[in-house]
Amino acid sequence: MKFILALVFTLPFMSFAQEMKVVEGLPPDLEKSKIIFFKHEKIKITADKKSGSEGKYLHERQTNHNKVIQEANQKLNIATFDYPYDYAISSKSVYKPLLKAGYKYILDSKAYSYENLKTQPNEGELIIYEYFIIDPVKKKAYKVFELDEMKIYDSKLMIKKLSKAIKKNG
Repeated sequence: MKFILALVFTLPFMSFAQEMKVVEGLPPDLEKSKIIFFKHEKIKITADKKSGSEGKYLHERQTNHNKVIQEANQKLNIATFDYPYDYAISSKSVYKPLLKAGYKYILDSKAYSYENLKTQPNEGELIIYEYFIIDPVKKKAYKVFELDEMKIYDSKLMIKKLSKAIKKNG
């Protein structure tokens, strides 16, 4: 049986992360508001495949990440057609102008920080990522669903879980 490691929720990209209030459910005005979905971004390959088994493993994980994200992002473009409300797709590194253009919420997870690609996990650990709808103005994080590290590139599943949460709370 695999040991499940639940990651602590942090929002390193927001300076007010310490003030964020985590709540269950969905924002009450989600159907009338615009949300930002993050596409996956390439990472810099930092692991040296010649530095032993851990370096080789990390190099392979980082390289594989960069190989699969183009397809994952194309699938995100298709999967979001099933999302019932207004949305935009952006890279995490450049989303802030969308907030100024009227996008109120962000679907975010620590998965988009790619910390899991910088160190080798303990044997048997399965990292679970919590996904939140973030309201940066009201400083609220609505916990919506979880995905394990093996499914973070599955955009169809991500949108399906979000849609299921909408139906459940609607």
